[in-house]
Amino acid sequence: MPTEFKIYNDSKELEDTAYIEFLPGRYNGKCWNENSIFMDETTFSIFEDLIESILEGYDHYAFNELPETKIPNLLHLLEQRKIEIYNERLYTLTPTTYSEVQKERIVTLILADKKAAMEVLDTLIVWIQNMHKQNIPLSILGI
Repeated sequence: MPTEFKIYNDSKELEDTAYIEFLPGRYNGKCWNENSIFMDETTFSIFEDLIESILEGYDHYAFNELPETKIPNLLHLLEQRKIEIYNERLYTLTPTTYSEVQKERIVTLILADKKAAMEVLDTLIVWIQNMHKQNIPLSILGI
């Protein structure tokens, strides 16, 4: 059975608190914001290494802010990741948060359901593009 990769648009859909929150703009002192999107760690693992590669000091468990100047780079990397998934060439998957065994598991899950993984990336890209039009940073609120 394929893994369910999913982006949630409403915090009421969440079953517990183990989700990554993507907040347009700066962290405002609260979580579970109405204009945020959410995903579980498995879905986030599709592209977490890309954020880690462009955001100095990135911490999986902290509240991170990606400056608006780095968002075009992230969008480019997300498009590249879609191509890698389509071509089954996930050689660049390198998050330091995960062990080698976990990285292999992530690649296996992604390749088992390439369509869903690419749909997540498509949805995320459109969401980030719309947010980027406002010239604001992207806050990534870890678990």
